[in-house]
Amino acid sequence: MGDGGEKFTCLVTGACGFSGSYMVDILLKKGYNVIATDREDAPRRWLNPEVKFIPSDLTDIKSLEKVMDSVDVIFHPAAVFNYSAPLELLMKVNVNGTKNLLDVAVQKGVKKSVIWSTAGVYDVSKSEGIPITEEGPIGPSNNYEYSKLKQEELAMEYHAAGKINITVIRPAPIYGPRNFYGFANIIFGFAKAPLPIILIPKISNKAVSVHVEDVCEAALFLAQREEANGQIYTIVDDSDYTFSGMVSLIGSLVGKEIVEIPISVNAKVLSFIFVQIARFTSVVKKYFPLILNNPYLEVLKYLEEDTARYIEHSFRFSNAKLKSIGYKLKYPDLRDGLPPTIKWYRDYGYL
Repeated sequence: MGDGGEKFTCLVTGACGFSGSYMVDILLKKGYNVIATDREDAPRRWLNPEVKFIPSDLTDIKSLEKVMDSVDVIFHPAAVFNYSAPLELLMKVNVNGTKNLLDVAVQKGVKKSVIWSTAGVYDVSKSEGIPITEEGPIGPSNNYEYSKLKQEELAMEYHAAGKINITVIRPAPIYGPRNFYGFANIIFGFAKAPLPIILIPKISNKAVSVHVEDVCEAALFLAQREEANGQIYTIVDDSDYTFSGMVSLIGSLVGKEIVEIPISVNAKVLSFIFVQIARFTSVVKKYFPLILNNPYLEVLKYLEEDTARYIEHSFRFSNAKLKSIGYKLKYPDLRDGLPPTIKWYRDYGYL
């Protein structure tokens, strides 16, 4: 897949989802031939009406054969992204589904695939405050991250065997319009808080982020470069916020005054407390879901056990490898991309 000249045909999996719908938009805007695929029952609100859509299921290899005729490059963001999902489902879709996709791709002569993994595969507990590079310590902290590590390992086996060129991207937590899970939970959690003033303890551990457009633009950028074949790239912006700083920025944009208590709380202790609240909330969600419609309790909907653990460690990832081959971030700082994202939520009635 080269720069300019002939326009290749691209397949985008998970095309009705957050990253997938952006990938479709970017490819169409730049004049590529695009085939979009997702489950038949996937909501198509964000799917570009100009794209050719053919439904498929990663767990049904026969359905994948229908979407891959004359495809040159596959962009593969499709996955079960749910921290509460059972490991069996995550492995079935994220790993075995990717195997099905690549088996058909090899059969059909597809030249390359860009695979969405996650920066969550890194073991941040061993970072010692230094930004983790692609060669850094690996150690998933939950079932979702484990499934993504196994997915990228599987994909790299296909590359090593010479069957298809693979590039793996490991995005930091992704934000942007159309996002309703993951990073979005932090935004909605503070926006739905019942009081205008929120007290938070000082949390000096670092947080990371990346705008969805940078993830998709980077994926296309890497698909066009031979030196990216067989390589892994962390996709993260240049932001340098503590968790407290990130929360203060979010609060200022959703109309909440965040007041930092001048007391430093051990991050492990705070994480433990949030995990216990999340566990209690999961029981309430399961057996008494209507209780969480109370405006004073609604904020608990956005707290999950695995995400509550994140504040225990400092997250710092390097994007030097991506920049070294010429990629320039469109949204280098959270302050660049978050205000228009919040505005989008408001414009569409989500805040």
